[in-house]
This record gives sequence, structure tokens and C-alpha cells, in this order.
Amino acid sequence: MTDNLSKEQLQSKLDELMSQLMTTEEAAELWGLSQDHIKRLCADKLIACKRGKTWLILKDQSNPKQV
Repeated sequence: MTDNLSKEQLQSKLDELMSQLMTTEEAAELWGLSQDHIKRLCADKLIACKRGKTWLILKDQSNPKQV
């Protein structure tokens, strides 16, 4: 992909990626659902994928209660 990125360039790319993701708490607030319900949807792999201990939820995906 790219090589020899400076620390600033790497941080910029990471910030850009992170700006596209939200937490289960943010998803619950955005979609008007409980955080527990969001976590169940994550566990069922309906709205997120897991990397390590972290659920990755895209901000621009459809509200699961509208699907």
C-alpha cells in the first residue's frame, strides 16, 4: 500500500479511518436503541465485525430497525 509514512501521516490515516466508526454507545444513541440491543446485534454479526475486543461499527450504515 504505502511505505515509509511519517508519524503524522500515519496518525492522519488512522484518524480518517476512526472517523468512519462509532462505539456501541454512539450507535445506540444514533439509532434510538439500547446499548444492550446494539451489543446483541454486534454479537450476531448483523451490524459490526470484531477486531480483538473491539466492535467496529460503521457510521454510515443503515439503522438496523429500518432494515
